[in-house]
Amino acid sequence: MKILFAGGGTGGHLFTGIALAERLTSEDEVLFVGTSYGLENEIVPRAGYRLEKIEVKPLKGKGLKARLKALFEVPASLFQSYKLLRKERPQLVIGIGGYASGPVILMARFMGIKTAIVEQNSMPGFSNRILGKFVHRVFIAFEQARDFFSPSKTLLTGNPVRKAFLMPPLPLSPSPLFLSFTLLILGGSQGAHSVNEAMVEAAVILNSNSELPQIRIIHQTGKLDFEKVKEAYAQKGISAEVFEFIQNPKEYYSQADLVISRSGAGSVSELQILGKASILIPYPYATDDHQRFNAMELVDKGAARLILNPNLNGGRLASEILELMKHPEKIQGMSEAAQRLAKPQAAEKILEECRKILEKST
Repeated sequence: MKILFAGGGTGGHLFTGIALAERLTSEDEVLFVGTSYGLENEIVPRAGYRLEKIEVKPLKGKGLKARLKALFEVPASLFQSYKLLRKERPQLVIGIGGYASGPVILMARFMGIKTAIVEQNSMPGFSNRILGKFVHRVFIAFEQARDFFSPSKTLLTGNPVRKAFLMPPLPLSPSPLFLSFTLLILGGSQGAHSVNEAMVEAAVILNSNSELPQIRIIHQTGKLDFEKVKEAYAQKGISAEVFEFIQNPKEYYSQADLVISRSGAGSVSELQILGKASILIPYPYATDDHQRFNAMELVDKGAARLILNPNLNGGRLASEILELMKHPEKIQGMSEAAQRLAKPQAAEKILEECRKILEKST
């Protein structure tokens, strides 16, 4: 079977495709299609997969002028998709989200190739709402997304996660507070400036409390804030392990008592799979506010705390962390609630269904 994964842009989109590709056999062939400016240019080759590129721009947001320009470029992106699909001749095209997904999926459907999309978020994005009308299957991660797609082609599977997150299983017990307490801060694959600033401020407040146990800080900042955050911790005399981007975060998840994170679909799925308590801070400019909807899926089940970005500051963040440090039983309850929401067989279910649709006529 030859599968083409269309999309990218963010780590959340790409790791969905990589998680699916990891479950394929050596007899299967995999190709990713993205753009020249997304994270796929770093992540896909590093994961060992081939990447082809098309030129496509977003049709939603970015101002009227940019949208009109993107609209005029649609025929060119469709033609590029046609040439690529004719050359590669995949049996199946799966959209994983991102700008490249649209023209490739539409052209594949026009050419009679089997198609599917993976909607990772609780609130589906603009592109997937449209693509869902054309594809053969829609795989969703959250029950709320079902309302946006045809029931006959929609299957609730959960978000696929990479194999590394599934083995071996991790214990759910937090580390004893009298030894140490580990915080993992993840701002998404591209970082989060407001989260970075608030965490440095919170660390100063927590560090000044002599009654607290030793706090270990592991902080992924993103490229733009890396040097600034590293220097800020050093200037304030706070020991912290600072990374621009954590390529394989599972080892750090496993050491964390509490995770502070944006609520992209990939991060939410990893928190569920690994059973980690979290404080979620949705990115306020995410399309259709989908990160807030993702976060509420955990918050409503007692698996996470929520701080909206307008309310975020060092004092508020430190207060939330402090309360949970003082009540490890709450962290334990959040961890167990998160793991109850996990769907570890998501990738297998998606690929099983894909093989079924390949056996059927268009």
